[in-house]
Amino acid sequence: MEVVDNTEMRHFEVRMDESLAIIEYQIQEKKYFLTHVDFPENFVESGKADEMVSTILDLITEKKMRVVPMTKFVKSHFKANRSRRSLLPVGMHL
Repeated sequence: MEVVDNTEMRHFEVRMDESLAIIEYQIQEKKYFLTHVDFPENFVESGKADEMVSTILDLITEKKMRVVPMTKFVKSHFKANRSRRSLLPVGMHL
């Protein structure tokens, strides 16, 4: 899966045939605030949404930044993947 960081639009995107999956973000104080998700139909059920979030978290890790999940879907990804909690800001609990 190729995740593109579209900095102009401030979102990560994945193109799937005619569809586009998007996770919007804002950057403040060395943190990515993941603010909104817009997934094509069946993207979550197929597991592609989790794969996209995982890839995005890898990209953010490489940049040595933290993540503030603002959406239910991204929060649930952190809850299911405890090893990723080190990306959360100090003192943040889900």
